[in-house]
Amino acid sequence: MIQRIHHIISNAARKYLLLWLVVFFAVPLFAQPFIDPEGRTVESRFIPPPGYARMPADEISYDAYLRNLPLLPHGSPVKYYDGTEKPNDDIYVAVVAIDIGLEDLQQAPEICIRLRGEYLFKQEQYNKISFTISNHKNIPYVDWVEGLKMIIDGKTYWTKSPTEADRYATFKRYLDFIFTHADIETLLDDVQRSSLDRVMPGDMLIQITRPGHVVVVLDVAENAGTGDRVFLLAQSYKPAQSLHVLVNPGNEALSPWHSVSDIDDKILTPEFIFYKRDLRRFREMTETPPKKKTTTFYF
Repeated sequence: MIQRIHHIISNAARKYLLLWLVVFFAVPLFAQPFIDPEGRTVESRFIPPPGYARMPADEISYDAYLRNLPLLPHGSPVKYYDGTEKPNDDIYVAVVAIDIGLEDLQQAPEICIRLRGEYLFKQEQYNKISFTISNHKNIPYVDWVEGLKMIIDGKTYWTKSPTEADRYATFKRYLDFIFTHADIETLLDDVQRSSLDRVMPGDMLIQITRPGHVVVVLDVAENAGTGDRVFLLAQSYKPAQSLHVLVNPGNEALSPWHSVSDIDDKILTPEFIFYKRDLRRFREMTETPPKKKTTTFYF
């Protein structure tokens, strides 16, 4: 009887020890070593891999703006513009706290326009806010707010609301107008090629083959010894949805970071395959001189 009790206790002890070992060794396997769940911005949430560090950035630079984008609490779901949740929650690791809008407008190319426009607006660089629409005409924000009249596909558009006094609300209306008449191909009119070896925050991977797609580089870190860079990718998609930081399906050990040295030609993302040649960067636009309020454009 005593031997049987001892045998039962021994079996229980072995099972407990086995369970403890499984938990102890499994935690590191499932932990996300490059993510701090308590971080509330891109910079504080994502930790560069060992040997890598974020490059210095001026506090008013586009790099710093993207790094300081606020994030929703860790584990928050991606939502579509209609409030429903994106089902495949295993493809992303964070959601940026930026509104989606109430219409299906802020898709993949539009979120890149939104980020760049918001940054320039925040810096009061209004003369540099200018994007191309479907008739391949560039629409400067400063012209738009002065009362631009346009005829697009036979329809007349007045861009100024006389009763609207709030500057940011006017800016959001400008963006919605651009979103309505822009797409991936028009985005190409506003960018230039960039080299993956010198990838920087704000760069975009743009693929126009059907179906096309765009993802944006939110952050970059560099290894001073090797010169290799790692970067984070984020996207919106169809239909319009939350901007979310993607996992790296090509290297789970490094995910969500992508290493330039890992890339031969293809850049894998969870829902699309890009190539090194797809990397683009917004052109630096020259300032546009103020126009008279009576200026009218017919396209």
